[in-house]
Amino acid sequence: MNKVWCHFGFLLAAIACGCSGPSSAGSADSAEGSRATAGTTQVASRPDSASEETSTDLTQGAPPLEVEVDGRTWTTSRPGPLGDPRAEKGGSIRTSIPNWPATLRTVGIASNTYLNSIVEGMCYESLLELHPATLEWVPRLATHWHVSDDKMTFRYRLNPAARWSDGKPVTADDVIATYRLSQDVTLQDPMWTQVMSKYEEPVKISDHEIEVRCKDKDWRNFLSFSSVKILPAHEIASISGKEYLDKYNFDYPVGSGPYRVLPKDIKDSQSIALTRRDDYWAKDEESQTGLYNFDRVHFIVIRERRLGFQKALKGDIDFHPVSTAKWWVEDLDPQESKAIARGLLVRQKVYTKHPQGVQGMAINMRDPLLADVRVRKALCHLYDRRTLLSEFAYDEYVPSKSYFPKGDAENLDNEMAEYDPDRANELLAEAGWKTRDRDGYLTKDGQRLSLSLLYRSQDFEKYLTAFQSACKRAGVQIKLQLVTPETHWTNMMDRKFQLAGMAWGAINFPYPRSNWASEMADKVGSNNITGVKSDEVDRIIDAYDAEFDMDKRNALLRELDAELFRLTPYVLEWYSPAERLLYWNRFGTPKYVLPRYADWHDVFSTWWVDPEKDRQLQRAKRDSSQTMVSPPEEVDFWESKSPDDF
Repeated sequence: MNKVWCHFGFLLAAIACGCSGPSSAGSADSAEGSRATAGTTQVASRPDSASEETSTDLTQGAPPLEVEVDGRTWTTSRPGPLGDPRAEKGGSIRTSIPNWPATLRTVGIASNTYLNSIVEGMCYESLLELHPATLEWVPRLATHWHVSDDKMTFRYRLNPAARWSDGKPVTADDVIATYRLSQDVTLQDPMWTQVMSKYEEPVKISDHEIEVRCKDKDWRNFLSFSSVKILPAHEIASISGKEYLDKYNFDYPVGSGPYRVLPKDIKDSQSIALTRRDDYWAKDEESQTGLYNFDRVHFIVIRERRLGFQKALKGDIDFHPVSTAKWWVEDLDPQESKAIARGLLVRQKVYTKHPQGVQGMAINMRDPLLADVRVRKALCHLYDRRTLLSEFAYDEYVPSKSYFPKGDAENLDNEMAEYDPDRANELLAEAGWKTRDRDGYLTKDGQRLSLSLLYRSQDFEKYLTAFQSACKRAGVQIKLQLVTPETHWTNMMDRKFQLAGMAWGAINFPYPRSNWASEMADKVGSNNITGVKSDEVDRIIDAYDAEFDMDKRNALLRELDAELFRLTPYVLEWYSPAERLLYWNRFGTPKYVLPRYADWHDVFSTWWVDPEKDRQLQRAKRDSSQTMVSPPEEVDFWESKSPDDF
């Protein structure tokens, strides 16, 4: 539950990836020897205030509670059930993964994969986790926490009931061993090493209390340390990073989470399954009500995307997120699919507040031809996004007007850059591009306005050729250059481009310094590929990094969004406003279907097999005259749609 990040992903700037919508970046429909001190403290496994009340309404969140324990004021919370109390345990769910990872390790070189992040979130636990509807802190391995007034020292009280899957207790030694592993360079995990190097080695106060001191002040410090998945000291403390890589390349240390991977369930290059633990230490905790319901979660390798979709249609797998608009509209039309028409197979759009990444054509502002913001804005007005989405993507995507689309940081006051050739011509003329050569292209000081556009997938050519034609009519020459994904990425990092299709992932807690700060513009390999250099952007980022209040940080991000929109470092494209889910009608889901800040990955931790639905489905498969009641085709429980877009 609440699998918001991989083990270090929450501190990184958005990582380039294939997105759910059509993108010029890729396929057309392709985000931590202990120093013990004397004395042992008795830790309560529940908050200590007798007056606390627990809410069963997820929307009420988990307000922090201040409690006194052993003469110190601690913070805790009582979140109530984080899942649906109606959920039943049992059954299984089958889905597909596009490839077999190079390693099954959750840390170390090459570990940051889709499958590994899911396994990590279900088999290992952090000290705290974030509430799925409000992003407030709630207990996990730790029951209480304390942050010093200067925000430089943290203390955590571990739950004495917490156990590893082999029955051994979770203690402060495990936290220390995890930190030490992160600092072992032979693990070859530089991003995790860098994140955890922000702290001094944790100090063991007692078996169930740990202190962590920061090296520098940063609001992210508590977020990152509280979120690190803890590993067992009795398996990792005595080995080096290199030994860890070798020992756990296709194996796992014991975990404290609700699932485990049994050796017999690892089928090399074919499939992997997670088994729910009947002895999970927190299974009877109120907060875990309705979570982790499936006895088994199966992941089957299906390398070809269309084949995976077809296997979902046939019932060979139970659940499939649909990333291709054409399949969603044409193949899943109830008039074409009897299984959908009869309610056996469900197609459902679910709107959440899970943020979307920037997707569009990156503009290298260092290039003299693109240094003038008027030229950059003109290019935006020459991209007929609405028509293209209608013709090629069935209006399944939303034109973007934000560098933080869909999330709490989106500035809704940004004015959409609509297709407007007349306005584009005005802007180009204002920038000095007034005369045309014999081929009809604009010139200035004897130089033609000619730009190269890098892209990495033929699937996107229909969008780019339309843009190319519109630009030609306006006197701008666009030269399309198809390159391999590897070349594309290298050119981005080396700044060897003028225009380039890009799609970035998104995280709930953005790290704008890497993407937009002036200090990163000339650092080859940084994410500021467009070369943004702005005193106003830097001022906002400095204020953002120093602000500990999340609401105020979001307000600053909205300021940043407005300033970036003015600077125009991208010809923005679009984003998918909803999770498109395809599944057989045998599952129970919460009324919201997916938590507020979640994407489709949370299906595995919040859904369950509904026994009555499962029986109905089996009968209906045998008897073609039977139908089932379909869930709503669209769910927007969290009111996540942007008012300007819908």
